[in-house]
Amino acid sequence: MNPMHEHDDEPVVGLPQELPEGERILWQGRSEFSSLALTTMHIRKVAVYFAALLALRIALALKDGQALIDAVSGSIVLLVLAVVAIGLLAYYAQRAAAATMFTITNQRVVMRCGVAVSVTVNLPFAIIDAADLRLHKDGSGDISIRTDRSSRASYVLLWPMVKPFRWFDVRPVLRGIRNAESVAKTLATALADYAADAAARPVSDPSTDDSAPAPRRGWSLHPPLAAASALIVFAIVAVSMYQLSDRGNGDLLLEPAIESVDLWFEDQEGGAVTVIDANSGRVVDVVAPETNGFLRGALRSLARERRASDIGSEIPFSVRKMASGSIVLHDPATGRVIDLRAFGPTNQEAFARFLEISAKDQIADGGPSEADAAETGVAAVALTQQETK
Repeated sequence: MNPMHEHDDEPVVGLPQELPEGERILWQGRSEFSSLALTTMHIRKVAVYFAALLALRIALALKDGQALIDAVSGSIVLLVLAVVAIGLLAYYAQRAAAATMFTITNQRVVMRCGVAVSVTVNLPFAIIDAADLRLHKDGSGDISIRTDRSSRASYVLLWPMVKPFRWFDVRPVLRGIRNAESVAKTLATALADYAADAAARPVSDPSTDDSAPAPRRGWSLHPPLAAASALIVFAIVAVSMYQLSDRGNGDLLLEPAIESVDLWFEDQEGGAVTVIDANSGRVVDVVAPETNGFLRGALRSLARERRASDIGSEIPFSVRKMASGSIVLHDPATGRVIDLRAFGPTNQEAFARFLEISAKDQIADGGPSEADAAETGVAAVALTQQETK
């Protein structure tokens, strides 16, 4: 038994019904996947954008003193996001190309398109004012159709087969078609022939003329789809503003902390970083040179913020385990809070282990040794920078 596809029940491919007597097909074609991907989804531009972000991310990490391998590994998350974004755009372009079928007859243009919702739009020559051609370097092109203002299609349902950003002047577009110049000539000839025939015919009462379906009047946005689109846009904007304002992470401090440790971090000659418990003065750990790029990057980010606010280094940083299980890095001096869950379990563990070490030290007998204090030379130290830029 052969599988049934969405458009198998079409009486004529690309058309919702049989052609009336006297109407014939002049051309049929689909969108080209490569043309949609490059000129409509702008995959090349998106790839360049992410490449620039990755290069900037690595450059800033190297400037902060990270080793190249740490800088690259710290950019893996951004690289994965870039691959996912480009993959989704390519997939949508492929699905959109497969769903389209454009038909030009001697009386109308028919567009069948839509990925989630299949839509067939009839554009009788009687409502077409003009058609514009735009050619691409690969020989494909777009033909946009201008209709009279009383006959407007839905921007949402036709996207991306519409001219962008024309919400109230919707122009359907035959996108990414092969041999677009030849197709445009076919359409121009058909429109000219139709106009000549219409001029030769006697004027009749439009109310009694049933030869062509009456065009739908007015501009339509289809309220359910418009509401869904508005909700998505609102959610994206709201989440972005929430995150950018740091309120999302700041609210974490409202939770009770199950464990916490206050730490100072001191850069040593050679690139090592000494981690010191601010309460006991004990050396908790020494981070070896050219290792743990995430820890170094996070601390330097907080230190830059302190310098920008002219805040000294007397106040230690705080690592806390909250009641919800999240691990946060808090700078009491600036109020900055970093939810370490967002960076994955490996990077979270870079700071979470200090809680375990501190807890073991509290159980063990004795306090900080004089040798430790002499070695670090601190009674109250914070993260210092070898480069003050």
